[in-house]
Amino acid sequence: MEYNLKNIYKLAYDFLLTKEGVTSEIIDIHLVPEYNKPQNLNSIFKRFCESAQNRQMLPKVIGNAIGGFDNFSKVLYDFNPQKVVKHYAKNDNLELLEKIIEVLNPKGQIRQKNRSIWPQFCKSIIDTAYFLNQFESSEDFYKWADYFVTDMKSKPILPLLISLEITGIGFPLACDLLKELGYSNFAKPDVHLKDIFSELNLIEDENNELKQNINILRAVDIIAKNNSISSYAVDKVFWLIGSGNFYRSNIDIGRNKKEFIKYIKES
Repeated sequence: MEYNLKNIYKLAYDFLLTKEGVTSEIIDIHLVPEYNKPQNLNSIFKRFCESAQNRQMLPKVIGNAIGGFDNFSKVLYDFNPQKVVKHYAKNDNLELLEKIIEVLNPKGQIRQKNRSIWPQFCKSIIDTAYFLNQFESSEDFYKWADYFVTDMKSKPILPLLISLEITGIGFPLACDLLKELGYSNFAKPDVHLKDIFSELNLIEDENNELKQNINILRAVDIIAKNNSISSYAVDKVFWLIGSGNFYRSNIDIGRNKKEFIKYIKES
C-alpha cells in the first residue's frame, strides 16, 4: 500500500472503521476538542496543574488521593496564581505539601524527599504560579502564546519555553497542555505517534528526543494541512489506534498500533 503524509490520515481513519462497533460518528465525536480556551488566569492555572498531574500514573496517586482534583482549590486559593506566589517562595514546595497534608489529608504514603512524587508535583504548581504571574490576564497570556503558534516554524518554541519554566511538564506534556487549552493546531508527540511515524518512516530517525518531537509536530501539521483538518484531529485518530479507548462513547477496541503498522506495511 502506498502511503505518505498526504493519505496516511485517511488510511488510519478507514482502519478504525474496520473495528467492530466503530462508526464515523463515533470517531468524529473524538476529533473535536473537549475544551475551549479558559477565559481567566485561574482557569488556565488549574489546567496547567492538571497537566502536571497527568504524567505517568500521577492522577491515581494525586487526584484520587484527595477525593478529586478540584479539591486543590482549597489550598490554592481557588487556583489563583497571584495568591500562590504571594504565599509561597519558588522553593517552598515542601511548605505547600505540608498545607496539602493538613487541609486535604491525602490517602496513601506521602514521601517528602524532593525527588518524590508529591514534592515534585508541588514544585510544578509553584513554578506554574510564578510563570502565569507574569501575565496580567488570560488575554495577555493568549496574546503571548499566539505570537508563536501563528507561525509553523516558531510554533515548537512555545512548548519548549513552557517545559523550561515548569518542573514536571516536559515538551510532549506542554504540547498536550496547549492542545487542551484550546490550541487545536497542536498535537502531543506521545509514544503512539512516535512508534507509528517512526515505523512507517514518516519522520527521519533522530537520536535527539527534542528533534524527534519537533519532527512529529511538523509531520502532523503537514498531514492536517493536506486533509484540511486540525492537528488535534490527526493526533486523536492515531491515539485512538494506539490506545483503543473511545472514551466519549464507552467503547474500547484494545490497542491496535502493531496491527495498524503491519496492515499498512503489508497491504
